[in-house]
Amino acid sequence: MPLPVLASDKTCTGCLACSNVCPAAAIVAAPRADGHTGISVDADRCIRCGRCERACPVVNGRPYGRQEAPGAALAAWANDDAVRRRGATAGIFGALASQFLREAGGFVAGAVMDGLRCRYILTSDLNDLPRLQGSKYMASDPGDIYRRVLSALKEGGRVLFCGVPCHVAGLLNVIPPRLQERLFTVDLICGGVSSPLLVDRFAEAHPDMTGIRSFRDKEEGWNPRGYRYRLQYIGADGSVIRMNPAVKNLVTDGFACELTDRHSCYRCRMAFPSRNSDLTIGDLWGDRRFTAQHRKGVSLVLVHSPKGEVLLTEAAIETAPVDPREALAGNSRIFNGDSAKRFFPERIFFPRLVRRLSFSALERVYAGRRDGASPLWLPFWAWRLISFRLAGMLRKATDRRLISRIFTERHTSSLNDTSEK
Repeated sequence: MPLPVLASDKTCTGCLACSNVCPAAAIVAAPRADGHTGISVDADRCIRCGRCERACPVVNGRPYGRQEAPGAALAAWANDDAVRRRGATAGIFGALASQFLREAGGFVAGAVMDGLRCRYILTSDLNDLPRLQGSKYMASDPGDIYRRVLSALKEGGRVLFCGVPCHVAGLLNVIPPRLQERLFTVDLICGGVSSPLLVDRFAEAHPDMTGIRSFRDKEEGWNPRGYRYRLQYIGADGSVIRMNPAVKNLVTDGFACELTDRHSCYRCRMAFPSRNSDLTIGDLWGDRRFTAQHRKGVSLVLVHSPKGEVLLTEAAIETAPVDPREALAGNSRIFNGDSAKRFFPERIFFPRLVRRLSFSALERVYAGRRDGASPLWLPFWAWRLISFRLAGMLRKATDRRLISRIFTERHTSSLNDTSEK
């Protein structure tokens, strides 16, 4: 019998749902040349059961969402100032997780930094909450998290899982429907995941670095028009080194340039305004209404299910409805998963460049750092300006078309429902 047909290197999301369900341990994670996680199938161990194909969110044929308006769009922030302050935006996940961890039989699964790598944990310990909060701007390793969530659910626990959309999609394919009543899922407004090799090269240039404390904070307040990232890393002596946010660096600015993302991120199959998760959370970019809350941060929450409504009701979170069209307009990553940057030479040749270029040259190419650059870099800066501007124009045109379709179809559907009544 032939081997299972799974996602290709271009479409694989690295969710590892396939390896989590394999009863023969025939599928293992395998690093690719660009630093992202791929998979390897051992033909001798594979028993051709087909479970991996059914679990893969790319090949199983089950869409993760619909290009329809979400059930509800809300501005939100945690009522607990400490939880809100630790959150990258307004502490929404922290408030939800805090509620779960205070309940008997409650578990939370999410991503934490472990040295220079990001991985998922499953915990029932409230002391883990600070590690779980905050954005991690790099690819995360799911490991065996789906099996661990499945085990907790089988034992009668309630689990809150928060992650990028493709990992939530993988989880929902692993957990049987009969157990999903006690599984609550929160996905993120994801801007793509950058290669871990950026962190590796940064660490090589900073030999005292042993880990990353945070990728962004609100020490200077949150801003709905966007604000600078602030990388903080842990030194060998345990001290925290805060990078100057005015100086570009390979980790956070490398993430922001979107030129080292997984191939699947450039044609994301999980970008929908209406999703199979219970909630979607992120920044309420472009907000002009809740100005009194801006400094502490304002989140956007999209509600997709009755379970999502229950989550918000039980947690200590303040919410207010917002116009879903305006919310989507400020967060195109919710519904537009296509990016022309997959065609850029910086991405095509990234596996070679990240190993062959000097650290300073890497910072110029992937972080856009210009200070002290030779005039020989001027043609590259011109290319960067023109290419990014064209990619931005193309994306905005696509955004307008998709938003029009989403809300036109919603209006048409409402009219049809009314006429049927």
